[in-house]
Amino acid sequence: MTINSRNDEPVTSMVVNPRAVRLGRRRFVAGAVAGGLLLPFHDVAAQNSPPIEQRGEEESEDDFEIVEPELPATISAEEDAGTITDAVAGGAIRYFAQTGHNLDEPFLSAWTLAGGESGPGYPISEPRLVENDGSIRQDFEAFALTYDPNVEADEALRSVALPESVVNGISRGTAARKVLACRSDQDSCQFFAVTGHTVSGAFAAFWEDHGERQLLGLPLSEPAVSGGATVQVFEHAVLEMDASGQVTMRKVNTDLAMQSSRGDDPAFLPAPPTLGTTWLVVASDGLRLRSGPGTDSETIAVLPDNAEFIAAPEAADDWVPGYVDGFSGWVSAEFLSTREQRQAVAAENWRLNVWAGLTLGDTNLRREPSTSSQSVRTIPYQSPVVIVDWVRGEAVTDNQITWAELEDGSYVYARNIVRAAPIQPPELGNDAPSEGKWIDVHLTQQLMVAYEGREPVRTVVTTTGMPGWETPPGFYRINTRVPNETMESGSIGAEDFYVLKNVLFTQYFTDRGHALHYAWWKTAETIGRPGSHGCLNLLLEDAQFFWDWADIGTPVVCREA
Repeated sequence: MTINSRNDEPVTSMVVNPRAVRLGRRRFVAGAVAGGLLLPFHDVAAQNSPPIEQRGEEESEDDFEIVEPELPATISAEEDAGTITDAVAGGAIRYFAQTGHNLDEPFLSAWTLAGGESGPGYPISEPRLVENDGSIRQDFEAFALTYDPNVEADEALRSVALPESVVNGISRGTAARKVLACRSDQDSCQFFAVTGHTVSGAFAAFWEDHGERQLLGLPLSEPAVSGGATVQVFEHAVLEMDASGQVTMRKVNTDLAMQSSRGDDPAFLPAPPTLGTTWLVVASDGLRLRSGPGTDSETIAVLPDNAEFIAAPEAADDWVPGYVDGFSGWVSAEFLSTREQRQAVAAENWRLNVWAGLTLGDTNLRREPSTSSQSVRTIPYQSPVVIVDWVRGEAVTDNQITWAELEDGSYVYARNIVRAAPIQPPELGNDAPSEGKWIDVHLTQQLMVAYEGREPVRTVVTTTGMPGWETPPGFYRINTRVPNETMESGSIGAEDFYVLKNVLFTQYFTDRGHALHYAWWKTAETIGRPGSHGCLNLLLEDAQFFWDWADIGTPVVCREA
C-alpha cells in the first residue's frame, strides 16, 4: 500500500495471511485457522473390531456435573465513581487480536473449562442476541456457546449442536455405525445408548475434563483415522488426536461461519478491545499492523500517521495488540504516542462562533470534502485552522465521514486536526439557569461546564455528534443513570461498533438514547471534535466527576454559538 505523506488519505489494505483466518471487515479472507479446515472422512479404512463386551452403562443425569455460568457483579447506580471503576477494573476481560474479539463472562469460564485456545479456540464473534429465543450467543473457532438469562442457572449455559451436514460430512463408514456397548479393548469407556456410541481412552479423558455433555455433547461416532489424526464427532464439537496422543478440538465453526450468512453479521467483524487505551500512530511512512507480535508476522495493513490505535488493556510489551479502523493485530509500541498539546488561540482572541484547532501533521486542504478533490495547498504540522462548519464527506478511514470546512471554503479531514481553543466556560446568555446544579454543553466549542447557579464548577472538553448525527440543541434533564452500560448495534451510543461494553458513567438525557458517558476509545488528542452519534463523550476523570456530581433530574442545556 502507498502512504500519502501529507496525511489526509490513509488507505488500509488487507494482506492475506496464509496461516490465519479472520472474519474480515467487509468480507471473509479465505484460509485456515490454526490448520482447522473442515476435512471429512472420505474413505475411512475398515477397522478390525474386537469382541463386544457388555460394559460401560450409559451415564445418568445424576452423574452429570452442570457448569453454571459466572456472571459479572451487578453494579448499583447509587455507587460512586471510584467504586464503579474498581469493580469494572477487577473484571476478567480478554482480547484476542488474532481475530479481533473480546471474551468475558458468562462465556469466559466455560471457554476456559472447554480447553481455551486448544479447545474452542479464539472467539470469532462478539456476543450477540439471538432474536427468536432471547439468548446470547458467542461463536468460537471450534463451537459456539449460548447463555439464556431467562432460565435456571443450571440450564442457562449450553453449547450449540453441530449441523447435520458437518456430522454427516465427517462421520462416515465404520465410524458412523452404531454399537451396542464398549469393546473389551477400550479403556475408561462409557457407552451412551441414546446415540449408540462410546467415548474412551484419551478422548474420554478430554471429554470428562472439558465440560462433558454440557459443552461437548454426547458421541455421535466412534474414533477413526483421517488425515493423519484420529477423529471423533460429538454433538457439539469434533475432537481430534495427533500421533503424540494430544487431543484438541477441530476448528470447524470458522468454516461454518465462512460458508453461511453469519459472515454478514456485524458481530463477526473485528471489534475494539473493551476498556482499551487509544494512542496515536506516529510514523510518517506508515506503521505495519501485523498478525502477531514480531516483524516475522504477516502484514495485515499499513496504518497512516495519526491513526487512532486502541490497545488492549493488558498490553505492556514491545508489541501491542489492539484495533484500528476495522482491523485487529499487533503494532510496535515504539510508534505509539500522544501529541504535545498547544493552545492556538489566546483567551482574548477566542471567537465562540468558530472552532479553533491545529493540524496533527502535514495536511492537504481540499476544494471538496474528498481525497479525490483537488488539493488547494498543504499546511505543515501544528498549523492553526479555523473551522466554520462540520460536513459529511468521504470516509477516508472506516465509517469516519467528518470533514471540516475552513473560513476560506477549503476542507480538511477531521481526523487530521485537534482542538486548540481555551478550556474555559463560554459566556452564558440571559436565559441560562440561575440556580441549582445544571450542565451547559456548548456544541460549537465542544465544551461541557458544570454549574451551580451561575458559578462554574468544572469545565471539560467533550465530543458531540458528527454530521448527520448531531447532538440536538435544547433543554433536557438526566432521566436514567447506568453505571456500566452495554451499547449494542443500532443504539446511538454504540456509534459504528457492533457492541460497546463497559461504557461507564452513562447518564441519559433524552428518550432517544443521547447520554453523557465515559468514552474509553477517546484520548486527549481525539476528543473535542464532533465524532459521536449524538452522545457526549468524556474522558475518564471528567465522566467520573459528572457521575458523582449530577443526578436524576439535573438539567442539561445543549446550545450552539
